[in-house]
Amino acid sequence: MKKKLFSYLAVFVMLIFAIGACNKTKEEVKTLTTDEAKVEVRSASQEVNTNMDQVMNTAPIQSVNYLSTLLDNGTWKSTIKILIFQTRDLNLSKVKDAFRKDETGKSKANGIGDFGVYQYNFDINDFELIEASSTKLVIKYPASDIAFANRQNNAELVADNLTYTTVTYTDTYWDEYSQTWITDTYDETIPTNLNLSLTIDGVQQMSGNYSGTLSESGYPTSANVSISMPPYQFDMSLSGSGTNFNTSLSFKQSDVEMMGYSLDIVYSSDLEKVDKVTGYYHMRPLKIEGWANLNAIETYITETEGNGGNYDLDYLNSQISLELFQTVLNAKIGDLAFKLYTDEYNYTSPNLAVVYADGTYEWLSDIMNDDGTFKFVRKR
Repeated sequence: MKKKLFSYLAVFVMLIFAIGACNKTKEEVKTLTTDEAKVEVRSASQEVNTNMDQVMNTAPIQSVNYLSTLLDNGTWKSTIKILIFQTRDLNLSKVKDAFRKDETGKSKANGIGDFGVYQYNFDINDFELIEASSTKLVIKYPASDIAFANRQNNAELVADNLTYTTVTYTDTYWDEYSQTWITDTYDETIPTNLNLSLTIDGVQQMSGNYSGTLSESGYPTSANVSISMPPYQFDMSLSGSGTNFNTSLSFKQSDVEMMGYSLDIVYSSDLEKVDKVTGYYHMRPLKIEGWANLNAIETYITETEGNGGNYDLDYLNSQISLELFQTVLNAKIGDLAFKLYTDEYNYTSPNLAVVYADGTYEWLSDIMNDDGTFKFVRKR
């Protein structure tokens, strides 16, 4: 489905905030000893946390987070971040639904519509339409506790130059109640162009634009996103056709690249699965580089779990060729390999680990400060 394609356009916003890298020339790469590698990964973890704190404390991000508290105390928090940063889910219909619906999914009495100028009303503690528009969506709100206490709507988030296309697609799923396969048809409105801006106290803090194209069947064939939030700059692109696509991203602080990746993605013929990913993924100062047969890995793990069999780590490791580097030192930290992980419920499953020069290893998810992207354990 086209949603599957969108899901690989970019990594979630916390990674954008937390990571970075810089591409090196073809100098000789040295291999770190195990002791050196362990020191470097821990230093990298500290750098990741520092980078994240710096970004999260910028005025525009603080403002966006505060806006989320005004909209159902967090219901819209992830949605506004997705709109601004998580391009894999850049879908204004979801943002509008978040405005219109409360936590139970019911429509709000004062929901925000497709277009218009909305302003926070301090007397009713909600947003209200103050001006109709057929071309743009404007949200005026207090950017902080201080502005709220002073009853000042000193921030303005604007989405304009909006163009959309509506695609129809079907989704088939197994219904446990009826014990039958159900096929539903959906219409989804997808933006093909929009401009964003965020102003606080009359000063523009953030600007951005998105443009994309889709095939007649609704699959994205290209996308370009650019967001400027001085001193940060974010650029992402997607291009391709058939089953072969490339997605790249650069997130910089001034002239220093804080994140970067370029991935060649090969989908299955029905575009439902990702057969293979090749490229690099930078998380300053760490970089993962190589290839992985994702569909083969996921299929094998699912089938083995379903049959109650033992995992063949040799087979799983034949489906990947990945290395971890320290880009500033131009040094190799170790190889990525599947190892058996046992969780708190004594459930064993394969997970990715970084294997050092002496054969010892640590879990990749621990090194990356991540709680889901690199794990294959059953979600409970």
